[in-house]
Amino acid sequence: MTYVDKGSKICRPTEVKNIEIGDTIIVYPVSLNINGNIITFPPLSLISEKCGNEIQNISWIEGIRINESIFKNVDFSEGNEYVEGELNILEPSILTAFTLKQLLGKKIRARAKKTTGVPLLSLDKIPIISLENGKVNVGIYFMDYRDIYIKLFSYSIFYYILSKSSEEVS
Repeated sequence: MTYVDKGSKICRPTEVKNIEIGDTIIVYPVSLNINGNIITFPPLSLISEKCGNEIQNISWIEGIRINESIFKNVDFSEGNEYVEGELNILEPSILTAFTLKQLLGKKIRARAKKTTGVPLLSLDKIPIISLENGKVNVGIYFMDYRDIYIKLFSYSIFYYILSKSSEEVS
């Protein structure tokens, strides 16, 4: 659980342009007071100074604060072939996967490369996001605005694999 101070800013996944060290990715839906209105933000929303919605109350949220170690422990590989199909969630306990699937749509086409490790997501039976020795391997690439959704999801995985007593990645 992460503390969010009054005056922090949040944006929905569709409004995110970049992810930086110190930002927090939301992993469970959260209702926040924004300009006097209670608004619910979905998983993969981002708390960042670059966002436009200012939070009016101190809040506790379920999320992962991005640090340099998280950036270093995600390996993005450009796929070498175009693959079309439905995104399959192979680990249903990762709630952010369902948000990612909703953002990408029912049938997607992307450059994909088979990843090694324990598969978390697949596209047309090709494992495209997997976990191996504490690292996240990503083998899907869109070359458009959807790549930020993949980054949000990939970084959010650390919420599920890190010890609750520590936010440090080895």
